[in-house]
Order: sequence, then structure tokens, then C-alpha cells
Amino acid sequence: MPLVGSGQISLGAIATEFGGDAPHALSEYYGKGNCPASGEIQLAADFYGTANTYDCQYLLVAGGGGASGPDSSSNGAGSGGAGGYRALTATLTPGSSGLTVTVGGGGPGGGDSWGYQPWNTPGQRFSSNGGNSSFNSTSASGGGANGLLTTGASGGSGGGGGYQSGISYTPTVNYSGGSGNAGGYSPAEGAPGGAGRNTYGWGGDGGDLPSSDRTWLNGTTYADGPSPSGSGGHGSANTGNGARGGRQQYHQGRNGGSGIVIIRYAGSQKGTGGTVTSSGGYTYHTFTSSGTYNP
Repeated sequence: MPLVGSGQISLGAIATEFGGDAPHALSEYYGKGNCPASGEIQLAADFYGTANTYDCQYLLVAGGGGASGPDSSSNGAGSGGAGGYRALTATLTPGSSGLTVTVGGGGPGGGDSWGYQPWNTPGQRFSSNGGNSSFNSTSASGGGANGLLTTGASGGSGGGGGYQSGISYTPTVNYSGGSGNAGGYSPAEGAPGGAGRNTYGWGGDGGDLPSSDRTWLNGTTYADGPSPSGSGGHGSANTGNGARGGRQQYHQGRNGGSGIVIIRYAGSQKGTGGTVTSSGGYTYHTFTSSGTYNP
């Protein structure tokens, strides 16, 4: 429990809260409570109301959805939806048990053994959703897979729906995009995907939040749901971007970008795990693959 906020405070009470080795000395507690990393320690100013915990801010970005390629130059593949984006806070206790960090993989584009798409039947889906990312018992949902001759899949952000050209025995269909915010979070982790469109026969855009709502404290923007273009494209690693759909016949499926988890807190390094960097008075732990954060 926190130390008293007024009156007398003893070295014994500080040791009970923050630990240390007997015989105790104030120098053991540099960086604890409100203490500086070196220099003079003042009992009242540096320990009143403090506890052996620290606050952190963390980012969860799930893997982006995959995008299968079109089976015909007449049909348009939607793009994969962005991975769910969540910016959260937590209070951590130094020395407590390690916390599992899961970084979601990008969704595969699917297809045959060479990655190409077989002739599609309406309703079939070959691409897959991205994987969930998680930390501290909270999760972000993987981005929805694209649609070709079907709707986009639901996910953190929804996959774009496909466009089916009306030729011979098939009708023209603009398939709807998948729904977003699969986890039902507030604020929402993502947005719906776009529907296929008659204009030039393109599939729908992958869903994403407005860029201002998915730019984190480090100044980087994550979790983009792209517009279809050409022969499509893979999502970049550790961005949570959806794969870009295309309209070039028989191009290979495109994979969504993998996710990322970042933990940051004020001051010098307190925990271990991930790639550790310092910037602007904060320590960052960046996980580009799954691991453990030790507070």
C-alpha cells in the first residue's frame, strides 16, 4: 500500500514498501518513489504517498487482414482490413511475475501451393484474418480478410468487399465490406471495410480508423486499411496494415502486415523485455514478436 502522505516517515516503512537489503540505506532507493537517479534524497518530497508501482502506457496493434488475388481480370479483390488499434494504460509492480506479450501475425493471402487463386465460386474465401495482439489481459483483434466473390470479413477493422463483374451467367455484385471493432471496445479499435464498386471494377478499401486516431505517442501511425491497386501488395511488417487487393488476373495472394506491442513509462528503465530504447524522458519496450515483459 502507498506510504503515508504526511507526518513522519521511517526508513523501515520505506523498506517495507520498496524492499532492499538490511542494513538499509537511502542510496538503495534511487529511482524509487519520486527519488532522483542520484544526488540528494528528501524523505517527505520523494516518498510521501508513493508506492512500489509505476504507471505505463501501452499500444496494441493486431495483424492486418490478408487479401486473395482475383481469379479473373473482370473481378476486383478488396483489401484486407487493418489490425485492431488500442492505446491503453496500466499500473505495474516491479518484481512481479512476467506478463505475456502476444504479437499477431499478418493474415495470409491464401491460394494454391504457389500462392495463386483458383477459379472462385461466389461465397468462397481464400484469405485469412490477421492474428490478435495482447498484453496485460487485454487484446486487439486481427484485421478482417478481404472479399473477392464474397463480402469482406469482420475484424479489428473489416476487410474490403469484392467486385463481381456481370458477365454471361453471373450478375454484377458489389459485395459489402466486413464490420469493424470485433472486440466491441470503446473507443472502437477499428472501422468497417468498404464495399466493392462498379467504377473500374475495384474491390473495396480495407477498413481503418482516421489517421489521427491511430497515431501513437511515439508519433508513428499504424493500422492502415489500403485501397486496392494494380496487382496488390503485402502489408509492411509490424504495422498492422491490411494487405492491398488488386485487379490483375491471377496475381498471388498478399499477406497482411504483422502487429506490434509497445510499452512505455516515464524515467529510466524499470522492466525488461522487447527492444529497449529511451526518448524524450521515456523508456520504450518494443515487441515485434511475442515474448514476456518483466516488470
